[in-house]
Amino acid sequence: MNRQLMLLMIAWFALANGSREGNSQDFQQRRDSGQSPRNAAPPNERDRPRPPAGRPGPWDQDILVYRTARNGTSEKLATFFRAGVSTVARLRDDRLIVAHQHFPEDNTADFDKVAVRFSSDEGRTWSGPEVIRLTGFPEGMRLPFDPTLVPLPDGRVRMYFTSLKQWRPNEDRPEIYSATSSNGLDFAFEPGVRFGIAGRPVIDCAVVRHGDTFHLFAPDNGTVGQPGAPTGERAPDGVGYHATSSDGLTFERQRDVRIEGRRHWLGNALSDGESIRFIGTGGPGGMWMARSADGQSWTLDREFSPVPGADPGAVRLKDGSWLVTVTGPPRVGTPSDRLRRPPPRSPPENKP
Repeated sequence: MNRQLMLLMIAWFALANGSREGNSQDFQQRRDSGQSPRNAAPPNERDRPRPPAGRPGPWDQDILVYRTARNGTSEKLATFFRAGVSTVARLRDDRLIVAHQHFPEDNTADFDKVAVRFSSDEGRTWSGPEVIRLTGFPEGMRLPFDPTLVPLPDGRVRMYFTSLKQWRPNEDRPEIYSATSSNGLDFAFEPGVRFGIAGRPVIDCAVVRHGDTFHLFAPDNGTVGQPGAPTGERAPDGVGYHATSSDGLTFERQRDVRIEGRRHWLGNALSDGESIRFIGTGGPGGMWMARSADGQSWTLDREFSPVPGADPGAVRLKDGSWLVTVTGPPRVGTPSDRLRRPPPRSPPENKP
């Protein structure tokens, strides 16, 4: 997700906790203002509230689906309304699957959960959103968000995602967890933490299997505004966390990855067998692509043609073009749109 969306998401965590204590009107619109009561009981997920009417949040944005041809031209294929932070992959039956955060306007039970959609025609048409069915998930944890899909050699798909252990944003740091599925809809939780860093939030990971090694990347979001964080570091441009694993379950942190300019490791990683491609957020065109043979040293692809949006997911289509999913800007007229626009200036007073 983009940085503004990330800030709003943690505020939503605080809202869900605060509502259990009768404090929903204290909802804050920045991630660094999460104020859940210490030792508060985790909320019943089925009873989680919808956001107060008129409040800005990730529900003000949509996922945009594009096909980008080899000559650089782009065609918009679909819009997934009230959705964000998408990931896309190809299943063993050749269908495409997109997973994303789901914010339906008229379905409280499915609000702010991970949903999936399927396409059998290379992304031109898509099924409606279906919330994943997750078994074995520990009681009290925040339900998954920021999903990343990785096809496995045995035909299953693994979903990496972010969660909090005890739903206490002022105490717990987000970390990366995982679950697997044979059909893309029914997932079984895999116990344990896949990757985390003490005292620092780890969210929005991208994972790719390159050869026999799984590579995990995540943006360094710093610690400014993180409750209980030991330092106040701002998020550095161009720096991301990197970890590797032989089984996709136990990851070992490597040296941080770096890319030039005001670019962020917020996006998607793919392997073509010879190199890893990372499609990220930021830079002059709003999106960037780089290649690496080992996941550590990266070279920018100057010929990549970006599409408008943030936090891209991507997959190669059969004709060699790219299917790219992005989180679009806030819809015009929404609270988030008004929040980012400067207020109109008052006309000067006519003085005698």
